[in-house]
Amino acid sequence: MKTRDQIRAEKASAAVMSLKPELVDEYAAELREFPAMVVHNGIGPTLAFLKARSGPVRNALYDHLSAWLGETVYTDKGDLLALVVAQPAARLMRAQEEALVFAAWLRRFAEARDVKPRKS
Repeated sequence: MKTRDQIRAEKASAAVMSLKPELVDEYAAELREFPAMVVHNGIGPTLAFLKARSGPVRNALYDHLSAWLGETVYTDKGDLLALVVAQPAARLMRAQEEALVFAAWLRRFAEARDVKPRKS
């Protein structure tokens, strides 16, 4: 039986591996800023920012968070942002906590995948 953290790691690894190689560096950079945005603004405004300033990297991050939170926090189907703003505060806090933990795993794998070979 896998732990919750092992499942997160497995899903995060698959999500990062699905990215085009040229997007990984920018994806890792976006994930370095993500926790501060969530802590300062909350998960709802941060998701709204990702949707409003869409691009391949932010769309991928939004999709990865949607897939994970859709499996772990929200059983309702639909757009993640709509689900987040319509839920009670307790579920919103759970989604925020889970998003932060999952984003940390995404960042670890993105940074590991983005390692440039050293010149000898």
